Amino acid sequence: MSAIDTSKISFWQTHPNCDVRVVGSGERITMLYSIAHPGPEIPEHKHPHEQMVYCLQGEGTYRIGDRTVLVRKDYALLIPPNVPHSLKNTSKEDYIAIEVFSPVRPDLIRGEFTPEKLKE
Repeated sequence: MSAIDTSKISFWQTHPNCDVRVVGSGERITMLYSIAHPGPEIPEHKHPHEQMVYCLQGEGTYRIGDRTVLVRKDYALLIPPNVPHSLKNTSKEDYIAIEVFSPVRPDLIRGEFTPEKLKE
């Protein structure tokens, strides 16, 4: 076990207005530091991972299934596995969050983003 200076980890884009960096991954979890810039909504997607979000800055509206939830600084949110969800930054500043996924997200560790597309 060792401490990691996450400031040395590069960001990459999952969407045109969203930058992330994987700040940790273990046997059962992956943790991201994510920044959603003001602009277009992060499109609806789903994945087989449970996702926990903790907002550090800003404000965003999540659509999770048929519900809409406002999240702002110091709010936490749980997104169940396989539930369609999206995010819209609703403030003029960056929406910054820590996101934890279980089980591990190999796609994110590789610097990719491969959600399961919704079949319509």
